[in-house]
Amino acid sequence: MTTTPAVLIEGTFAAATATASVGAYYLSDQCVTAVDKLTCTNEGAVTATATAQLFAPDGTSVQTFAKALVVGASWPFPDIVGHTIASGGKLTVTCPTASTIKVRASGRKFT
Repeated sequence: MTTTPAVLIEGTFAAATATASVGAYYLSDQCVTAVDKLTCTNEGAVTATATAQLFAPDGTSVQTFAKALVVGASWPFPDIVGHTIASGGKLTVTCPTASTIKVRASGRKFT
């Protein structure tokens, strides 16, 4: 088994709905992924809620974590650290206010 450190989501704004082409989205493709860090920062002008979700390969939500962030605040989402994403599973971060919450996630890929 090979372990590779990886940036899972790089400096992307969360969208109201995260998909493969929009917003903060990571698909664990042909590997198992461990989440080592997830940080959200409110770069907008109003308080906003960031919602991080882990999904199983069949699309069911496994875990949901949410945090309201005041303007300029960051949150490291400590409860998500150590969770794994099965091959075909995904990590999304959403926010109903567009271009407000910036997301960065890192972890390890096991192949």
